Amino acid sequence: GSKDTKRTRTIFQTSKPLFEEEMNFIVDHYGLEYRVEVIDANTDRPVGISLITAQGVLQWQRDQTSVEQGITLSSIMHPHKEKVKRRRMALELRTGVKDGFGLNFYNSKSQETAASKKERTRAGEIMGWIEVDICLEEDLDLIYSSDPRQCAPRPVEDFNVELIQLHIARIGAIVDDISKVIKAYNHMVSWKDPKL
Repeated sequence: GSKDTKRTRTIFQTSKPLFEEEMNFIVDHYGLEYRVEVIDANTDRPVGISLITAQGVLQWQRDQTSVEQGITLSSIMHPHKEKVKRRRMALELRTGVKDGFGLNFYNSKSQETAASKKERTRAGEIMGWIEVDICLEEDLDLIYSSDPRQCAPRPVEDFNVELIQLHIARIGAIVDDISKVIKAYNHMVSWKDPKL
């Protein structure tokens, strides 16, 4: 994928910075993801990280357009008439996010925060939110021209041990959630608390 990076200017002495900067990226394929990091200028460490996928943004844009304008045969057959506009998207800023579409926060490692060595946060905790205005413009001639072309495929991924560990952590999280549901169900049907 692309290793293209961009950085905003630093905003000092505010807990709610407003950047108002425009960035443009080339989307090579629909599987591309972009990492958004908010960095504490004092410690030069990430406050939180969020990942945006090209595929996710396209789906979100289509959902928003269908809610606002409705889906018509004309909008499907003639998408060139529909102007894509920027929309505000709220992103969760989480700790410990690396890649894998942002799902590797299931790893149960704890991290020390800059605020206190005693206070510990679990990887994946939401540390805040960031609002960004996003617009992804597709090359509609790929599909709707008289000579349609195939979209560029995702690059082949190498074997990665971290990905296997990620899947094991996900399975562990699912098992934990299922056991919590079973425990809650057993508590409800046991009649120990007549208020339920």
